[in-house]
Amino acid sequence: MSALEEAVHSLASALDALEARLDDRLGEFAADADAVDAARRQAKVARTHAAAAAAGLAAAIGELRSLLGEYGGEGE
Repeated sequence: MSALEEAVHSLASALDALEARLDDRLGEFAADADAVDAARRQAKVARTHAAAAAAGLAAAIGELRSLLGEYGGEGE
């Protein structure tokens, strides 16, 4: 095999190795993007639940204040 043929073969091998590494990295990035998307979805659901819990807690506090006001007024 001539020196030129060997160089072409080496270049082809290097390009194949580079392509394989790029494929691996792209797969990692896709997995990371999927994880980020899943985290965003979970955060959105958590915000919704937190808002509902806050509304329920505010209502309960309002009712307690009302009850305490009623009982406080009767004792005076």
